[in-house]
Amino acid sequence: MRVRALRQLHFRNLSTPELRFPDGVTCVVGRNAAGKSNLVDALFLGCTGALPSGSVAESLRFGEREGFVGVELEAAGSRHEVAQSLAPGRRVVRLDGRVVRPAEVARLGGAVRIAPEDAELVHGPPAVRRAFLDDLLGRLSLRYALMLRGYHRVVEQRNAVLKAPAAHVTLAAWDARWVELADQLDALRRRVLTRLAPLAAQAYADVAGDGKRFAASLRRAAGDLPLAEALVASREEERARGVTVVGPHRDDLALALDDRDLRAFGSRGEARTASLALRVAEYALLEDRHGTPPLLLVDDVSAELDADRRGFLLALARRTPQALVTGTDAPPGADRVWFVEGGRIATGANDRA
Repeated sequence: MRVRALRQLHFRNLSTPELRFPDGVTCVVGRNAAGKSNLVDALFLGCTGALPSGSVAESLRFGEREGFVGVELEAAGSRHEVAQSLAPGRRVVRLDGRVVRPAEVARLGGAVRIAPEDAELVHGPPAVRRAFLDDLLGRLSLRYALMLRGYHRVVEQRNAVLKAPAAHVTLAAWDARWVELADQLDALRRRVLTRLAPLAAQAYADVAGDGKRFAASLRRAAGDLPLAEALVASREEERARGVTVVGPHRDDLALALDDRDLRAFGSRGEARTASLALRVAEYALLEDRHGTPPLLLVDDVSAELDADRRGFLLALARRTPQALVTGTDAPPGADRVWFVEGGRIATGANDRA
């Protein structure tokens, strides 16, 4: 997939209303807080329908009540327009003029965003790793995204019933729907991990070169029990706590090096390499799913990365039909260098291509 144009109004501090993007590697250089990450986030939002961080209200320039992000995309030989109107508590997404769910934008091919905060995939709480897995699966399968929404609604209803005085009267009806959706989500997560894990392990080996074995697997709150049995076994605890204590919303993505928990024993450098490996695996799965490489977005290429990791990322960017890389200095091998200051992007005549 390629982005041909980005248009925006009042998206954070960005002030350039329109940018056109050629193929190859575009590097955007600027000081910290100049707007580099905001440009990356606007592109990611336009290509995936997902906000990489914060809420809609936090994506608007301070003092503004409405904003807009629109992109022209080229995917599988066809042109598409994605337009998103933003306001506090409200977002309207249009694909080729049709109002759609945000998840439907991802079917065009999407984008992969690599950023310094990816280290939280290792050292952050389980919710961060669940979000990574759910976001990836949602972009591989619209069916998964819709099932996940339905599952969370059922969990909310079950939790409300568990807090009620006569929970046993209506809980059985919600149990049946919970088991149905939980089993399907669990099966799809396991299936995607059979593909994600070896890709991530190979990427880790390529970057680290230390001979350590990187592994990713699903750590289920239910353990090895079938979910229907786990629900029955946890009944006393969930009634005492008033919440559903097992299921996909409580699972985790277990990450290990040489069979040791990476979160507990891994160094920061190993965490950065592992998170990079997960993103590379994400890139490969999206490329395979859509038959075309996704847009690659690398935010702050120099942050906390040693020469080997930077070199690996830049080599990946050069193999990608279209990539945007940001940093405080221009890395070698970029086809063009743009500059950003105070949210304004200056595109110069310094292209190599």
